[in-house]
Amino acid sequence: MAYQTKRLANYNQEIVKQNRALSKKNDALIQQSERQHKERLRPLCFPITQDSNVIDFNKAITMGAPSSNHGPGIPPHIEFLVCNKGLGPAINMRFHINDIHNRRITKDFMVTHVLPPNEENKFVSHIPPLNMLDENGGLFFGMEPSQVVNDAYFIICEYGSMFSKETFHSIVAKGYRDPSLAGDGKNQWRLNRPLTPPVEFRLGLDPSKPIWPLPPEDANYSAEFLNLSSPPENGQST
Repeated sequence: MAYQTKRLANYNQEIVKQNRALSKKNDALIQQSERQHKERLRPLCFPITQDSNVIDFNKAITMGAPSSNHGPGIPPHIEFLVCNKGLGPAINMRFHINDIHNRRITKDFMVTHVLPPNEENKFVSHIPPLNMLDENGGLFFGMEPSQVVNDAYFIICEYGSMFSKETFHSIVAKGYRDPSLAGDGKNQWRLNRPLTPPVEFRLGLDPSKPIWPLPPEDANYSAEFLNLSSPPENGQST
Protein backbone atom coordinates (compact mmCIF):
# COMPACT_ATOMS: atom_id res chain seq x y z
CA MET A 1 0.00 0.00 0.00
CA ALA A 2 2.84 2.39 0.81
CA TYR A 3 4.34 1.75 -2.64
CA GLN A 4 1.01 2.35 -4.39
CA THR A 5 0.42 5.47 -2.34
CA LYS A 6 3.83 6.86 -3.36
CA ARG A 7 3.16 6.09 -7.03
CA LEU A 8 -0.19 7.84 -6.79
CA ALA A 9 1.40 10.90 -5.14
CA ASN A 10 4.06 11.09 -7.90
CA TYR A 11 1.34 10.74 -10.52
CA ASN A 12 -0.65 13.56 -8.91
CA GLN A 13 2.43 15.78 -8.84
CA GLU A 14 2.99 15.13 -12.54
CA ILE A 15 -0.63 15.99 -13.27
CA VAL A 16 -0.25 19.26 -11.32
CA LYS A 17 2.89 20.14 -13.33
CA GLN A 18 1.13 19.42 -16.60
CA ASN A 19 -1.87 21.50 -15.55
CA ARG A 20 0.36 24.42 -14.64
CA ALA A 21 2.19 24.21 -17.98
CA LEU A 22 -1.13 23.99 -19.81
CA SER A 23 -2.45 26.99 -17.86
CA LYS A 24 0.62 29.08 -18.79
CA LYS A 25 0.25 28.04 -22.41
CA ASN A 26 -3.43 29.01 -22.37
CA ASP A 27 -2.61 32.39 -20.80
CA ALA A 28 -0.01 33.03 -23.50
CA LEU A 29 -2.52 32.08 -26.21
CA ILE A 30 -5.14 34.39 -24.68
CA GLN A 31 -2.67 37.29 -24.52
CA GLN A 32 -1.59 36.64 -28.11
CA SER A 33 -5.21 36.52 -29.22
CA GLU A 34 -5.93 39.83 -27.44
CA ARG A 35 -2.90 41.47 -29.09
CA GLN A 36 -3.96 40.23 -32.50
CA HIS A 37 -7.50 41.44 -31.86
CA LYS A 38 -6.28 44.92 -30.90
CA GLU A 39 -3.90 45.07 -33.87
CA ARG A 40 -6.63 43.93 -36.24
CA LEU A 41 -8.91 46.68 -34.92
CA ARG A 42 -6.26 49.39 -35.28
CA PRO A 43 -7.54 52.62 -36.87
CA LEU A 44 -5.79 54.12 -39.90
CA CYS A 45 -6.60 57.81 -40.31
CA PHE A 46 -5.33 60.32 -42.88
CA PRO A 47 -6.58 63.38 -44.82
CA ILE A 48 -8.11 63.38 -48.30
CA THR A 49 -9.72 66.06 -50.45
CA GLN A 50 -13.37 65.80 -51.39
CA ASP A 51 -12.84 64.99 -55.07
CA SER A 52 -9.93 62.60 -54.71
CA ASN A 53 -8.35 59.95 -52.51
CA VAL A 54 -5.13 61.98 -52.63
CA ILE A 55 -4.64 65.08 -50.52
CA ASP A 56 -4.17 68.12 -52.74
CA PHE A 57 -2.38 70.83 -50.78
CA ASN A 58 -3.51 73.54 -53.21
CA LYS A 59 -7.12 72.65 -52.45
CA ALA A 60 -6.78 71.76 -48.79
CA ILE A 61 -4.74 74.78 -47.61
CA THR A 62 -5.50 77.92 -49.58
CA MET A 63 -5.28 81.71 -49.34
CA GLY A 64 -8.96 81.98 -50.28
CA ALA A 65 -10.26 84.66 -52.62
CA PRO A 66 -9.64 88.43 -52.62
CA SER A 67 -12.37 90.88 -51.73
CA SER A 68 -14.57 92.41 -54.43
CA ASN A 69 -17.44 94.85 -54.81
CA HIS A 70 -19.85 92.05 -54.00
CA GLY A 71 -18.59 91.44 -50.50
CA PRO A 72 -15.63 90.56 -48.31
CA GLY A 73 -13.01 88.15 -49.49
CA ILE A 74 -12.61 84.56 -48.33
CA PRO A 75 -9.90 84.39 -45.65
CA PRO A 76 -7.12 81.79 -45.75
CA HIS A 77 -8.61 78.47 -44.78
CA ILE A 78 -8.08 74.74 -44.36
CA GLU A 79 -10.61 72.29 -45.76
CA PHE A 80 -10.36 68.55 -46.22
CA LEU A 81 -11.80 65.22 -45.10
CA VAL A 82 -10.23 62.91 -42.55
CA CYS A 83 -10.99 59.25 -43.22
CA ASN A 84 -10.53 56.12 -41.14
CA LYS A 85 -9.62 53.14 -43.33
CA GLY A 86 -8.84 50.87 -40.39
CA LEU A 87 -11.07 48.26 -38.78
CA GLY A 88 -11.31 49.95 -35.39
CA PRO A 89 -12.66 53.32 -34.21
CA ALA A 90 -10.25 56.22 -33.72
CA ILE A 91 -10.51 58.62 -30.79
CA ASN A 92 -9.32 62.20 -30.24
CA MET A 93 -8.66 62.81 -33.93
CA ARG A 94 -6.70 66.04 -34.54
CA PHE A 95 -4.06 67.40 -36.88
CA HIS A 96 -1.42 70.08 -37.29
CA ILE A 97 0.82 71.28 -40.10
CA ASN A 98 4.61 71.06 -40.26
CA ASP A 99 7.03 72.91 -42.53
CA ILE A 100 9.65 71.28 -44.76
CA HIS A 101 12.00 70.98 -41.78
CA ASN A 102 9.28 69.09 -39.87
CA ARG A 103 8.63 71.89 -37.38
CA ARG A 104 5.09 72.71 -36.30
CA ILE A 105 3.69 75.88 -37.82
CA THR A 106 0.10 75.54 -36.52
CA LYS A 107 -1.55 74.58 -33.31
CA ASP A 108 -3.54 71.35 -33.04
CA PHE A 109 -6.92 71.45 -34.78
CA MET A 110 -9.48 69.13 -33.21
CA VAL A 111 -11.41 67.15 -35.82
CA THR A 112 -13.57 64.71 -33.86
CA HIS A 113 -13.59 62.76 -30.61
CA VAL A 114 -14.62 59.48 -32.29
CA LEU A 115 -14.24 58.42 -35.92
CA PRO A 116 -15.71 54.97 -36.68
CA PRO A 117 -14.20 52.64 -39.31
CA ASN A 118 -14.88 53.45 -42.97
CA GLU A 119 -16.22 56.90 -42.12
CA GLU A 120 -15.06 60.40 -42.99
CA ASN A 121 -15.26 63.67 -41.13
CA LYS A 122 -15.11 67.05 -42.83
CA PHE A 123 -12.90 69.76 -41.37
CA VAL A 124 -13.18 73.41 -42.34
CA SER A 125 -11.43 76.23 -40.49
CA HIS A 126 -10.13 79.71 -41.15
CA ILE A 127 -6.43 80.16 -40.52
CA PRO A 128 -6.70 82.89 -37.90
CA PRO A 129 -4.41 85.92 -38.12
CA LEU A 130 -2.46 85.34 -34.95
CA ASN A 131 -1.63 88.68 -33.39
CA MET A 132 -0.02 87.70 -30.11
CA LEU A 133 2.71 90.32 -29.98
CA ASP A 134 5.47 91.09 -27.54
CA GLU A 135 6.23 94.54 -26.09
CA ASN A 136 8.17 95.44 -29.24
CA GLY A 137 5.30 94.53 -31.54
CA GLY A 138 6.90 91.29 -32.78
CA LEU A 139 4.91 88.12 -33.32
CA PHE A 140 6.02 85.67 -30.66
CA PHE A 141 3.48 82.88 -31.06
CA GLY A 142 2.22 81.32 -34.28
CA MET A 143 2.59 82.34 -37.91
CA GLU A 144 0.77 84.67 -40.24
CA PRO A 145 -1.80 82.89 -42.47
CA SER A 146 0.18 83.51 -45.66
CA GLN A 147 3.21 81.84 -44.09
CA VAL A 148 1.13 78.85 -43.04
CA VAL A 149 -0.15 78.46 -46.60
CA ASN A 150 3.29 78.86 -48.18
CA ASP A 151 5.23 76.78 -45.65
CA ALA A 152 2.72 73.91 -45.26
CA TYR A 153 4.62 70.78 -46.24
CA PHE A 154 3.38 67.97 -43.98
CA ILE A 155 -0.12 67.31 -42.66
CA ILE A 156 0.18 65.33 -39.46
CA CYS A 157 -2.92 63.51 -38.16
CA GLU A 158 -2.79 62.24 -34.60
CA TYR A 159 -5.31 59.83 -33.08
CA GLY A 160 -5.72 56.96 -30.67
CA SER A 161 -7.23 53.47 -30.65
CA MET A 162 -10.42 53.04 -28.67
CA PHE A 163 -9.50 49.45 -27.79
CA SER A 164 -5.74 49.35 -27.20
CA LYS A 165 -5.45 52.99 -26.02
CA GLU A 166 -2.32 53.27 -28.18
CA THR A 167 -1.63 56.52 -30.04
CA PHE A 168 -0.64 56.89 -33.68
CA HIS A 169 0.07 59.56 -36.26
CA SER A 170 0.01 59.62 -40.04
CA ILE A 171 2.14 61.83 -42.28
CA VAL A 172 1.25 63.11 -45.75
CA ALA A 173 3.97 65.10 -47.52
CA LYS A 174 3.55 67.81 -50.12
CA GLY A 175 6.67 66.57 -51.85
CA TYR A 176 9.58 64.27 -51.14
CA ARG A 177 10.65 64.23 -47.51
CA ASP A 178 14.35 65.03 -47.95
CA PRO A 179 14.89 68.58 -49.31
CA SER A 180 18.67 68.02 -49.33
CA LEU A 181 18.23 65.86 -52.45
CA ALA A 182 17.72 69.09 -54.41
CA GLY A 183 20.34 71.10 -52.56
CA ASP A 184 22.78 71.24 -55.46
CA GLY A 185 20.17 72.82 -57.75
CA LYS A 186 20.39 69.95 -60.24
CA ASN A 187 17.70 67.73 -58.83
CA GLN A 188 14.80 70.09 -58.25
CA TRP A 189 12.49 67.49 -59.78
CA ARG A 190 13.02 65.43 -56.65
CA LEU A 191 11.00 67.99 -54.71
CA ASN A 192 8.05 67.63 -57.05
CA ARG A 193 5.02 66.10 -55.45
CA PRO A 194 4.57 62.42 -56.37
CA LEU A 195 1.47 61.59 -58.38
CA THR A 196 0.24 59.60 -55.40
CA PRO A 197 1.78 60.96 -52.19
CA PRO A 198 2.33 58.08 -49.79
CA VAL A 199 0.89 58.05 -46.29
CA GLU A 200 3.25 57.07 -43.50
CA PHE A 201 1.73 55.51 -40.40
CA ARG A 202 3.73 55.64 -37.18
CA LEU A 203 3.27 54.64 -33.56
CA GLY A 204 2.96 57.38 -30.93
CA LEU A 205 2.35 61.08 -31.34
CA ASP A 206 4.33 63.40 -33.59
CA PRO A 207 7.52 64.36 -31.69
CA SER A 208 8.02 67.64 -33.58
CA LYS A 209 8.04 70.92 -31.69
CA PRO A 210 6.78 74.39 -32.67
CA ILE A 211 9.12 76.91 -34.26
CA TRP A 212 7.93 79.64 -31.91
CA PRO A 213 8.31 79.97 -28.16
CA LEU A 214 5.49 78.69 -26.02
CA PRO A 215 4.92 81.12 -23.12
CA PRO A 216 4.69 78.80 -20.08
CA GLU A 217 3.44 81.59 -17.83
CA ASP A 218 0.27 81.97 -19.91
CA ALA A 219 -2.29 79.53 -18.50
CA ASN A 220 -4.42 79.90 -21.62
CA TYR A 221 -1.77 78.14 -23.67
CA SER A 222 -0.71 75.19 -21.60
CA ALA A 223 1.49 72.33 -22.73
CA GLU A 224 -1.58 70.34 -23.73
CA PHE A 225 -2.37 73.00 -26.34
CA LEU A 226 0.43 71.63 -28.49
CA ASN A 227 0.69 68.10 -27.11
CA LEU A 228 3.94 68.91 -25.38
CA SER A 229 4.78 66.75 -22.38
CA SER A 230 5.78 69.85 -20.44
CA PRO A 231 6.21 73.57 -21.19
CA PRO A 232 9.69 74.51 -22.47
CA GLU A 233 11.80 76.28 -19.91
CA ASN A 234 12.04 80.06 -20.11
CA GLY A 235 9.46 80.11 -22.85
CA GLN A 236 11.85 78.64 -25.43
CA SER A 237 10.96 75.96 -27.94
CA THR A 238 12.98 72.74 -27.98
